[in-house]
Amino acid sequence: MMDLRPETPGTPRKDLAGARSELQRLGYLNDGFGRFLLQDALRPNQPLRTLLWVPAKIAVAGGVLVSLVLSFALAAVNGNLASSPFDLLPLFLHLFPLAAAALGTTFLLLSGLLVVVLRFYHARRIEVVAFAVALVAGLAAAALVLWRFVDLLPRSSPWLLAPLLIAAPVVAYLLIKVVESGLLGLAIRLTEQTPVQRIFSRRWIAAAVLVAMALITLPAVLAVSQDPVSVATNLPSKAGDRVLLVGVDGVLASELEYLLSRGELPSLQALLDTGGRVGRYVRPVVAPATFWTSIATGLAAPDHGVVALDSFLPVGLSTPLAINGPLRAYWRSVAVPLGLAEYRPVLAARRRAYTFWELASRGGQPVAAINWWSTFPADPLPGLVVAHGAYQLLLEGTEGAVEAESRPELTHRVAELARATSRERPADSLWAYPPEGALDLVSRALLPDDFASSVFDLARDFEPWAVALYLPALDLAADGWQGGGVAFADLVRSELAKVEALVASTTEDFDTIAVVFDPGRRPGFEGRVLLWRRSGCTGAQGPAQESVQETGRESALTGSIALPTLTPQELGAGLLRALGLPQSRELPLPPALCQWPSAADVVDGFGSRQPTRDIGRDGGEYLENLRSLGYL
Repeated sequence: MMDLRPETPGTPRKDLAGARSELQRLGYLNDGFGRFLLQDALRPNQPLRTLLWVPAKIAVAGGVLVSLVLSFALAAVNGNLASSPFDLLPLFLHLFPLAAAALGTTFLLLSGLLVVVLRFYHARRIEVVAFAVALVAGLAAAALVLWRFVDLLPRSSPWLLAPLLIAAPVVAYLLIKVVESGLLGLAIRLTEQTPVQRIFSRRWIAAAVLVAMALITLPAVLAVSQDPVSVATNLPSKAGDRVLLVGVDGVLASELEYLLSRGELPSLQALLDTGGRVGRYVRPVVAPATFWTSIATGLAAPDHGVVALDSFLPVGLSTPLAINGPLRAYWRSVAVPLGLAEYRPVLAARRRAYTFWELASRGGQPVAAINWWSTFPADPLPGLVVAHGAYQLLLEGTEGAVEAESRPELTHRVAELARATSRERPADSLWAYPPEGALDLVSRALLPDDFASSVFDLARDFEPWAVALYLPALDLAADGWQGGGVAFADLVRSELAKVEALVASTTEDFDTIAVVFDPGRRPGFEGRVLLWRRSGCTGAQGPAQESVQETGRESALTGSIALPTLTPQELGAGLLRALGLPQSRELPLPPALCQWPSAADVVDGFGSRQPTRDIGRDGGEYLENLRSLGYL
């Protein structure tokens, strides 16, 4: 055993040179990391200084590697590389202190573990102990990263993720090597002995890294090699239907089936008897803005761009970060209070895909979008666009809540409707609700739906070709409900009766009607879609509807497994097909729930949407509106 304790005055020191020579012979001091970290174990300084100095070096070296990877990953999944590539440098500067602090703290904990191991276990080969501890820590960190970040990877284009996937095994190896070298230096200081031999030769390490790179990056390379999507500038179309989409948020599938079976929704049942069908879908675990935008565009979250309700804009960045994974807690709890980042909502500018009503308006046809997600600020279109949350925003005088490009008089009329609705009294269904919370519930949940329905009646005057109407009263009311289960059941019944009356009044105006009943934030795993076409749907009176009518209340409790299944993206594709637009290769085929007209043509895509309106950088009023509604 070599004596590496500090020299005392008058004592020759020959073992220090021998230890350095032995480490160099084994190859530990021939590269940068080894020399950077192991040299502290070969100096006649105090052990306490080594215990503090080595973690600082680990924090710097590892922090640089981790910050580079995190910066590139966040920029890739949030679109910064495409829109503002110079965001990489300030993003790296933001993440480096966090990564360095995390790595330094982790290394201190690993050092304590190493001390315990060496205290109770006499290690003959300290290099094995150091490598084992570093490897376990590296595998645990890799598992944590995969667990928290794997859902972020599909949200960016493959050609941006390919370099990240190529660098992943290299960075993982370097991190393990840095930690191993630091732990080995501490082990030398604590045990006063040097390694016997290297665990792995450089050839084995290089071969393992190359194999890992090949296995991880092969799918990305194959995806990158795909032909780029060409977008048609002039979309071919043919005569299509007038389309109405109604989104009812906060309704459980069992509640809808129960009311249908009891005959309390006769108008909806009449649609089923005259060419309509009910389909089911599995509710994806995504933000409400993501789900409803998928229906409106026919695309999944990675493609339409709306992946969150809020975002963060660190100082120095041009494009906000909507996808943050586990870093969200840091931005929210540390960076924002310190003034290092701004907290912002996801505005309509983040949506990259066109909605079905926007595509329908390309020929100058009037359309209407009322309270639908990812529409604030409202874009000018032929017809009327009333942005999501417009009721509260209009009462506060917020700019960007309404846009009526060809009918400027509608802007004033919609604002008047908001003020008139705000003077209405609470509904009778709140008879069992605590009086102190009734007024807040009405203004937060019920009156906005009444306002949206009134705007819909206003929009029908100019005969829009495509309409999207979102009614979230039940979802908002369920959040913090205090009136008991019976009172909420009465509220569900009364609100669905309003929806039924609204839909029943439109069957003469529209040729295709889709009503989506989604559980929203309530505990439900399935949603229902009522789809009606004037030309009829296949199996309009199929086994699904018959089972609902025959089994009655039992069906409401157990659910109907005979219902055909569709996805939100398929529903969006069906609405586009009904409008007479071509089939996009980026979209799935319309659902088999109904018969659809043949496509006018097949195109590679509908293009990337460019927002036509900007209300400024923060959208603070809209952010506060989302918070007041309980979404944030």
